Amino acid sequence: MQLSLSQPCSFSGALLLLAVSNLLVWEKVTSLPNYQMPTESLYQRVIMVSHSAHDLASKIFMEFEMKFGRTAWSYDLMLRPCHTASILTPENSEQVHQTRSEDLLRVSITILQAWEEPLKHMVAAVATLPHVPDTLLSRTKELEERIHGLLEGLKIIFNRVYPGAAVSDYTFWSAWSDLQSSDESTKSSAVRTLCRCVRRDTHKVDNYLKVLKCRDVHNNNC
Repeated sequence: MQLSLSQPCSFSGALLLLAVSNLLVWEKVTSLPNYQMPTESLYQRVIMVSHSAHDLASKIFMEFEMKFGRTAWSYDLMLRPCHTASILTPENSEQVHQTRSEDLLRVSITILQAWEEPLKHMVAAVATLPHVPDTLLSRTKELEERIHGLLEGLKIIFNRVYPGAAVSDYTFWSAWSDLQSSDESTKSSAVRTLCRCVRRDTHKVDNYLKVLKCRDVHNNNC
């Protein structure tokens, strides 16, 4: 049987529609949380946003290293501590699994709250870096949005599951002056620290949420 001339176009059109459909689904999944969404569905949403945030943070760090890493290292050969280092968190798989769900959710919220202010300044600082790639700037802006959406979603879950429970408001951060420095090396070093630390912290939160989803959505059957 001969193929009609319209079939290749139809096939290409189907692929295009599938690609657009997948993109729309992804955008829907990673958008800001819906307050009317059932808790189980909201867990699915925040898990996807968490994966997206960590993936973005990893790409931002790698792209920054390729473009500005040498400048940052020439200023500061010692790794600066992350501003979230004083937040007590479970550090290995055994500790995570021994931590109560309420405490895992609480510390995840605390970590993300600690990033709200630094990310605003980080976006502004990245925009002023010399010859900054458009992808680095757009990803940094997107990361700020993703973390804000993830934080809102986790707050909704926490208030539903643990009504009346409190979350500490951790906002301490003191490196804003380095980000505003006119010295390129100083600014690059400060941005590099934030890139490294946000990658670390989004990885932590992502691991915590995987455990929470397993416990609270799948009843540990995963």
